[in-house]
Amino acid sequence: MHLTGWDMLRDVPDPARGMDRLATLIRAARASARGAFLLIDNGDALQGTPLGDVCMTAPDTNPWPEILNDLGYDAVGLGNHDFDFGLSVLDRVMARINCPVLCANVAPGSVPRAAPTAIIDRTVPCSDAQSRSLRIGLTSVLPPQTAVWTERCLNGAVAFHGGVQGARAAVADLRKAGADVVIVLCHSGLSDGLDPTGENFGAAIAQGVDGIDAMILGHTHLRFPGADHAGFDGVDVQAGTVHGVPSVMPRHAGQEIGLIDLDLSHGPEGWTVGPARVRCAAAREHVLPDPAVLRMTDAAMTATRAHLDTPIATVRDHLRTWFSMLRPSRAEALVARALSSTIARVVAGTELARLPLLASVAPPAMGGRTGVHNYVDIAPGTLRERHVAMLCPYPNTVWAAVLTGAEIWDWIDRSLVYFNGDTRADSPLVRSDIPSFNFDAVHGVEAEIDAFALSPFDVNGHRVRRDTSRVRRLTHDGRDIRAEDRFVLAMTSFRCAGGGNFPGLGSETPTLRTGVELRDAVRREAARTPSASNAVPWRFAHAGRHRRIIHTAPAAEAFLGDIAGFEPQALGVDQTGFLKVAVTV
Repeated sequence: MHLTGWDMLRDVPDPARGMDRLATLIRAARASARGAFLLIDNGDALQGTPLGDVCMTAPDTNPWPEILNDLGYDAVGLGNHDFDFGLSVLDRVMARINCPVLCANVAPGSVPRAAPTAIIDRTVPCSDAQSRSLRIGLTSVLPPQTAVWTERCLNGAVAFHGGVQGARAAVADLRKAGADVVIVLCHSGLSDGLDPTGENFGAAIAQGVDGIDAMILGHTHLRFPGADHAGFDGVDVQAGTVHGVPSVMPRHAGQEIGLIDLDLSHGPEGWTVGPARVRCAAAREHVLPDPAVLRMTDAAMTATRAHLDTPIATVRDHLRTWFSMLRPSRAEALVARALSSTIARVVAGTELARLPLLASVAPPAMGGRTGVHNYVDIAPGTLRERHVAMLCPYPNTVWAAVLTGAEIWDWIDRSLVYFNGDTRADSPLVRSDIPSFNFDAVHGVEAEIDAFALSPFDVNGHRVRRDTSRVRRLTHDGRDIRAEDRFVLAMTSFRCAGGGNFPGLGSETPTLRTGVELRDAVRREAARTPSASNAVPWRFAHAGRHRRIIHTAPAAEAFLGDIAGFEPQALGVDQTGFLKVAVTV
């Protein structure tokens, strides 16, 4: 839902992204195509900006289907975030799309308007001045973990199968139906190695499914071809192939379109697919916005900007996440209070009210793959709806789980895999391959951490070591937490349903599911005057020993005094636009 080059959260222009400029590139690509031209969307189109949230309150007027139809899309694959608003809303949007909507790894009939495959017939002008018929087979798959991530709104209504399994069956069906060319829309990324059960199984499909001529990748907010996947087994980052399959992944958030040119030849045995050219084309300031897209989005943009300007409360503190990799910020603390106060009302008068109440919160935005503007920066004064959207970028409700002290300890350890742990001086403090939304701090306890010890968990939350921990000490109200202690841990519905694969959550874990939207809880909490607290969810143990590099927003340079204890030294802006700062931790 980055439909225009306007940053809704900050209310400023952003000419480096937007469907309005991509539409101009799409029309130019279509006009220059010598043979058949196919236009495909690879999912996660419906969520991601406040524009998407506002439009989904009235899905029958959402401009996305109108844009698809105007540009003549041939197929749409579903992504995991397209389910974020529930099946009925998704169905109303899909009903307005003229082209096939594809998903091959959902249980048949569970998403009525989605088909596993489609065949597009084209008449292709050839170099010998003859025109020939070409049958193009399409299918789409997404991570089966979507069932976990959208538990709050799907509640088990849709069963998702493995992506590799779904692609294999769909490609075989397309070949049996006479497809000359088969293209897989894989709403999944690449992992370094073959992991058919993880959420990024693109390489496993390319290597393990026969009959694929091209593949569209996505989901990870990375780019292919290019350096993001350098060194991955079976991946050619120059040619744009994965185990020999031409593949493309344009940047997220309406920044690029991906293009694959397939060279086909026709002979006595039919069509043969030859070499391919893979590349991405980026939205740029010099690319003029498409007038039709601007017209179709005007009403929705006006309504969204008006909504985001709505005042909510007054805040006394500067809420910013520029330095949340060094210490938890007041932005996370506000969300933690919103979670805790909601669960406190739910458990009041029950046995659970006797247990200590904690809250697990990740920084809502902290740079990373989403870019240099991806930080919360809310000045003291009026808190508006746009600020609530910054603090709560995803639609979530407030849930909770009852966990032991040992599980809380493991919970924090799983979060701390975010730190790089590199022993070399001036190496990055945090890992670039881990999103900050899995860097949870548990508010209500105080943890002393060693970010440079071996992590007991890997990036996917799987335990890989039993004899180490990055948590050195864990206390509550000044007392060391015991393994058998019990706590109520408030969190988002995404986390409680299993998102991020945090330890302690299972079918036997006592949980509380409220229907309270986290954004509503934050609005309510922001209107209160909270009591002051000196508790810090975590701090570095043995601080002052390691010189490391952090990457943050350039605007943070004027506020390095806020982290004076870390001896910050600005090192300039890198080629991606992030400010590099040397710190001692």
